[in-house]
Amino acid sequence: MGDDFEVVTGSLGYSGRWITKRLLEKGVNVKTLTNAVGRENPFGNRIEIAPLDFRDIDNLAKSMQGAKVLYNTYWVRYKKEKHGYDHEIATRNSSILFEAAAMANVEKVVHFSVSKVNDAPDWPYFSGKAKTEQILISSGLNYSILRPTLFFGGQRNVLVNNIAWILRKSPVFGIFGTGDYSVQPIHIDDVAKISIDAAQDERNSILEVAGPETFSYREFVSLISRGIGVRRIFISIPPRMGWLVGRGIGAFLRDDVITMAEINGLMQGLMASDGPPMGSTKFSNWLLENGKHLGTRYKNDISERRYDARQPR
Repeated sequence: MGDDFEVVTGSLGYSGRWITKRLLEKGVNVKTLTNAVGRENPFGNRIEIAPLDFRDIDNLAKSMQGAKVLYNTYWVRYKKEKHGYDHEIATRNSSILFEAAAMANVEKVVHFSVSKVNDAPDWPYFSGKAKTEQILISSGLNYSILRPTLFFGGQRNVLVNNIAWILRKSPVFGIFGTGDYSVQPIHIDDVAKISIDAAQDERNSILEVAGPETFSYREFVSLISRGIGVRRIFISIPPRMGWLVGRGIGAFLRDDVITMAEINGLMQGLMASDGPPMGSTKFSNWLLENGKHLGTRYKNDISERRYDARQPR
């Protein structure tokens, strides 16, 4: 690797993969920090891979020594303590990563948070994200914090793909509550572009990252239904019932189809932004081009989340 390089946590994951793709296209040398096991590496020897080992802060710092930028996409979707997934652990690990970045004199940290992070203080997923933001802000590092809404696009597009898969399989689709809460999806490539642009800004910043279209959730799933070419009956169901149905489907698929935090976040409108849209790719246009392939296969998120068992998540 050359003298100038940038670090991405999770280049073999979803958002990290798209950031890495964009950086390589710009001729940037990339090192990824990961504790994932067995994931496909589409970049081959074009990237350097180092362990994301939160037990060894000195080695983390050494891995980042000389890096201009750290793009931090690390977080956990689930709270599964027996498997080592926990939002408090993720907050602690993020603090270790930021301390290592400071030790390595990293010039800029671009960190992924979540939209409307302070609007759900009692939910561990969101409160953990909020605490992590404050740790970074207090660290003395130069930062840009991105608060994205709902991602779509790409091969590892789990949530939108699996909504489409359920629509393909079931003649009836349950809408949590009234379905009138807002969703403002953003294409993952737009997110990558915004991340790289933010890395060039010497100012500290917090960016609301959302796409150009806003739908009610009912409109959103209806649009997906039309986009994949099926007609379905939509019924309103209590959120807990929806979660229990998801648990039942998940038991058969050996996956977590949806979490209660995700349902609560949807229903409180946390998947939409109050700021002006930063993305340019319209979900409706993307669906016209990709609908025939969307949801043809279920994407099992749990099966892809295999990590070095010796390391904290």
